[in-house]
Amino acid sequence: MPENVQLDAQRVENLGPAERVIQAVSSFTDHLVHNRPGIVVTDGRTNIGVRWNQACWRVQEDGTKAVFRCDLTTEGKKKKTVETKIGVLGDNGEVRDGNKIVAEFRTPGLYPEVAIFLYRQVNEIYQMDADFAAHWASWVWHQDRKDLKTILAAYMLAQSHAGEPVVDNGEILFHDDDFRAVGEAMMLIRRKGADLSPKQLLLIGEVLRLPEIHKINLEMGFANSAKNPQVRRYKKAVRKWLLYREENPRMLAGLVKSGQARIVENLAKSVGYKPSTQEFFKALRWKQKQAEDGRRAIGLDMKLEEKETWAELSEAEICQRIVADQPGWKVLVGMLPEGTGLTRAIVAAAVEAGSLGDKDMIMLTPTFEELGLLTVEPVASRWKEACQRAEDQRSRNIARNVKSKEAKEVLEEAADVATAKAIEKVTQDLRIYFIIDKSGSMQGAIDIAKRCLTKFVGGFPLDRTHISVFNTMGTEVILQAARSAAVEHAFSKHQAGGGTRYSEGVRVLMHHKPAPNEDALFIFVGDEQGEDGKTLADFIQKSGISPVAFGFMKFGGAYGSTVRDAARVLGIPCFDIQEAVFEDPYAVTQTLTNLIAATPVGQAAPNRPVVKRETLVEQILKTPLLERPVWAG
Repeated sequence: MPENVQLDAQRVENLGPAERVIQAVSSFTDHLVHNRPGIVVTDGRTNIGVRWNQACWRVQEDGTKAVFRCDLTTEGKKKKTVETKIGVLGDNGEVRDGNKIVAEFRTPGLYPEVAIFLYRQVNEIYQMDADFAAHWASWVWHQDRKDLKTILAAYMLAQSHAGEPVVDNGEILFHDDDFRAVGEAMMLIRRKGADLSPKQLLLIGEVLRLPEIHKINLEMGFANSAKNPQVRRYKKAVRKWLLYREENPRMLAGLVKSGQARIVENLAKSVGYKPSTQEFFKALRWKQKQAEDGRRAIGLDMKLEEKETWAELSEAEICQRIVADQPGWKVLVGMLPEGTGLTRAIVAAAVEAGSLGDKDMIMLTPTFEELGLLTVEPVASRWKEACQRAEDQRSRNIARNVKSKEAKEVLEEAADVATAKAIEKVTQDLRIYFIIDKSGSMQGAIDIAKRCLTKFVGGFPLDRTHISVFNTMGTEVILQAARSAAVEHAFSKHQAGGGTRYSEGVRVLMHHKPAPNEDALFIFVGDEQGEDGKTLADFIQKSGISPVAFGFMKFGGAYGSTVRDAARVLGIPCFDIQEAVFEDPYAVTQTLTNLIAATPVGQAAPNRPVVKRETLVEQILKTPLLERPVWAG
């Protein structure tokens, strides 16, 4: 990893396991997999040293392939993609503008830089406390964190605690912990909403086979071959997973019905799985050919049934088939004949058949609106139910693409409710102070801060949330409701200008003292320029609030260290919150939940009621280590 993206050495020394978890789960928001073609460019401002952008290429008149960066922009109420030519694509994936290499073109798939970054984060925690890392993996399995699950499962399969006997003078004293079994369990346990999909299982293998990951495993002593990646436990677990589904045909049929047949096929190829009968191949519609060495013995003479097609069906017949077969949404779209498209009747039939999950319903809001289905039952009721059960802030992004005020309000409220539900438990016995820099150096950035806080603040408990803005004078911001619209209204009165005095932002909130059973969390928004950290720390000590941690969102182009220096003086952790978090609808609630959960619980003072909040490290440590299911042995 480039030196300019390493954490400051002094800050690293002050971070314990819980804080490092937060750095891993909340300071980074890129995706492990990009499902669209794109380009990668060098960017020292990111944690991984590069930045991904969606891209495409087209053949020019001279036969070269011109590469275009695709940027999504908003004009009025409409979004459109703007293409900017950046260079010419070479056979090796390099994109050149003249003689200069400006980017690397990537096909859809694994984003290696993200995998390596996250794997290193896990490795740092493992080196501090291997037992904690195993409990963290077990805890993450229960969370909606697909990328982190994938990386942690890969790491647990590779690390060195493998249940080996500990011998003294030829006598087996005991067996070492088998944390690799935790990785197997993450792959094999079935539980709706938590178990790993076939695609994730395939990704685990891809991660472990990355040369950079293999190098880390070699450096840690996890692998004993410089040539062969550490994938033995991975292959063993995948073969168990495949065998269990072969022995339970209905499970295999369910995977095929959901459109995952080719992924399962690739999974079997990746580990050299040998089924016991040809029924496995039949279920996947996987035609077999004899190998050159003649080793294959089954599936060579089997006859596959013709693949079902809707090509000759009328719209009415397609609707009848949807209601009868109840296919998943992705399978349904793939079955539609070319030229038919998503008609009003077909979409209505899909809703009636239950083909769409809650996330599908929310994402299809613009389509429902265009087809006039948002006021038609049962679509309208099903859509509102999906919005009420929203688990992330994607509905806020979707709201930009709808025309009706009513639909927009429902979607934005769904995002607020999702945030509130996610952090309701972790904000118990916690009072939160948002302190926002509106000095002249924040010109332009104040709008970014407001946009982010609209997504951030709406879900917090209003009676325990206090907000101030400051330059050389502080002003308390009063929210009239715990909704994003109230945040927008409150901040409409403030513009950037003036000097910077962080202590002023604290001063105007001093009258909001935590209750005896509450801890305080300060979240600063600014560029850290202004008074020195010791001055701020001294003022906070005199304020009588005694925060147990800082969160810091950096905006603007200037760089300082006021907040982080103050945290060092006070001896409390300071968690970085990246702006990019708020562009990812899945990351917002997860970041807030983990940030707040990691905030330390204050020491109980005399006559102080016991704080009920449970820190993230406590949650992780009390999570039982995952065990392989009984059928997996």
